[in-house]
This record gives sequence, structure tokens and C-alpha cells, in this order.
Amino acid sequence: MTFFEHDGDRYYYFDAGAGTPILLLHGFGNTGRAWTPQVVELRRLGHRVIVPDLLGHGASGPVKQVLTAREQAKAIVALLQFLGLESAVLIGLSLGGMIALELAADYPDAVDKLIVAGTFRTMATLPRQKMLNAWITAIDQPEGCVKRFTSSWTELVGQAFADSPAGLAWYQAWHAQAALQAPRDHIHWCEGMKFYDVSQRLDQITAPTLVLAGETDTMSPLGDAQEISAAIKSAELAVVPGSGHVFNLSCAAEFNRRITEFLRIR
Repeated sequence: MTFFEHDGDRYYYFDAGAGTPILLLHGFGNTGRAWTPQVVELRRLGHRVIVPDLLGHGASGPVKQVLTAREQAKAIVALLQFLGLESAVLIGLSLGGMIALELAADYPDAVDKLIVAGTFRTMATLPRQKMLNAWITAIDQPEGCVKRFTSSWTELVGQAFADSPAGLAWYQAWHAQAALQAPRDHIHWCEGMKFYDVSQRLDQITAPTLVLAGETDTMSPLGDAQEISAAIKSAELAVVPGSGHVFNLSCAAEFNRRITEFLRIR
């Protein structure tokens, strides 16, 4: 199947392969196609990969009201149940990492192993609230999703990758993707992210955890990863050299090496 419904919302998901189920959660403004380098590698290693589009992204349905990461985590648990799975390995980047942390704290039995990358423990700080308000202002204008994407691309992937042939190919694909997005969906997400604060519940996470940080990620600095790792008893921290917030693309080979090594050893 391709779609499932939860609380009246329609979600698209990609599900391929057999073996250990691994569910990947993409970041804000992206889709599950952002995980292509990891899907290819994990499938090669014999895993089952499940890649949903978050609500208001890609082929999933619209966001009808303000939506929080914690609410979206409930939908992901419903997806696992829909697929007949009691648990899975969970990998999340940025917003996907926020959802993964919420899910691992609230539903520990549903998470076999946890990998989060370039993510946050809270948005309840003045700088982060200002950042979200700036995103809302940028999005709430004609072609706002495209304009925000084009202005943030280099920060997402780093200058070197942005200038590369692969970077240009990804830019073209994501540019079209941004053009299809409804600004209201992303504004609802930004308003919901203002409530995100998992910092006091990280100690409830029991799954073996890998926290990945991009060495020069300016959106989610190393300090965030260090604080998340320190608060989860079963966590380890790894820093991926290179630039950009979406470093699963710009540093795909090293990103893949880190996650597959963690999955094999832990």
C-alpha cells in the first residue's frame, strides 16, 4: 500500500525490503526523498526501509491546524501499528529528529534503536522563537516556500556541495518540491514547533541512541547534540566533518558509515 490514514489525515509512505525495519523521518520543508542516499545503502545491507512524508509535506495530506512534533509522533506510532510492527529502528533529521525524540520518550517500546541528526532539544528559547517567526514571515508571501528554500539552500548543504554537480541536481529537485508546498501547511508547522521542548523528558528514552552532529552546522550547532547526548543514558555522540545542516546529503558516505556501524555494533 501507499497511503494510510490517522485522525482523518492521509499520509504517504514508501516501504521496501525485508529484514530489520528502519523508519526514516525527514526535516522541515523536505520529503522522504531527502533520505535517498540512506535508503539505497540500507536496502543494500538487507534492511526494510519505511519512509513517510510528514503531514503537509510531499505526497501526504494538508495540515489543517497547528501541529506539534509530539502529535506527529503519535501518527508515526499509528503507522507502525498499521504495518503490523511493534517496533522499529528510528532515524530522524532536524524536525524528523524532534519527532523521533518525542516518540522515543513517549513510546519507548516502539523504538529498538534511535538515531537523530542535526536536531534540537527545545525551541522554547528566544532565539529559536525569533527564528520560527522569521520563517513564518518568509513563507507567508507569494511563492514563500520557494523563496525560503532558495535563501536557505547553502546553509542546508554547505557551499561546496551546493556548487557541485550533485548539489545542483538536488537543488533542482527540491526547488520543484518547494514550489508544490502549501505555505499554510508550513506555517502551521512553524507555530507548532514553538511548543517543542523535550529537554525534561530525554531521560525517559531507553533505546540505544546515536546523536549525530554536523561539524559546521549553524542551524543546529554542536552544543544541541552534546546536550541531547548527555541527557540520554544510552546515547553516544558522533561528529560528521563537513558543512551544512542536511549533512545526510552533503556528507552522505560518512553519514551512512556512522549509522550502519552503529546499527551493526549496537
